[in-house]
Amino acid sequence: MIMGYKSETQSKNLAWTLPRPKPDKYKGGMPLYCEEWLIELAKDILERNTDSILNVFCGMNKYGYRVDLNPSVNPDLVCDIHKLSKYLDIKFDIIIADPPYSDEETQKLYGTHLPKLNYSKWTKECDKLLNPGGLMIIYHKYMVPNPDPERYKLAKRVFIGTRVWHLPRVATYFQKSGD
Repeated sequence: MIMGYKSETQSKNLAWTLPRPKPDKYKGGMPLYCEEWLIELAKDILERNTDSILNVFCGMNKYGYRVDLNPSVNPDLVCDIHKLSKYLDIKFDIIIADPPYSDEETQKLYGTHLPKLNYSKWTKECDKLLNPGGLMIIYHKYMVPNPDPERYKLAKRVFIGTRVWHLPRVATYFQKSGD
C-alpha cells in the first residue's frame, strides 16, 4: 500500500494562517492569537483544562509562568534557560519555548549577544520541569528534532503562516512519556 494523503502522519500536522503583528509589535514575537491557540490545542491534546504552563524565552507572551533573560519584558523569572532547574522546583503540564533562532538573529533583533543556545541542554532543563504526560511545545522557524526519543513522542506539528513572502514557523508538540 502506498502512503498517501490519508496516512497516519497527516493527522499529526496542521496549518494555521494568523495575522501579524500583535499590538505590542515585539520584534521576534509570535503572531496575533498564536500563543492562545497553541495553549488551546495543548489542552485538547491533554484532554483536560490546565493552567500549569511554563513559558520560556517568553518575550512579550502573556500566559503561564514567564521566564526570559531580558528583564525589560517583565518576566516572572529572569535567568539563563540553561540553568532553569536551579531556580524552579515545580512541575508543569505545558511548556512553551520560543527560543531565538540563531545567535545572528539574536544580535539583529535584540542588539545583544545572549549565551549561545544549546538545544540539548535547554530541552533537558525543560524536561526536568515537565510532568509525565505533559507537552513541550517548541516554536521555531525549523522543524526541530525530538529532544529525547526514548522519553518523548511527536504529538502534533502546526505550520504557522503570517503573510506573503514570509517564512512560516513550526510549533512542534512533544509529549512526555508517563514515566
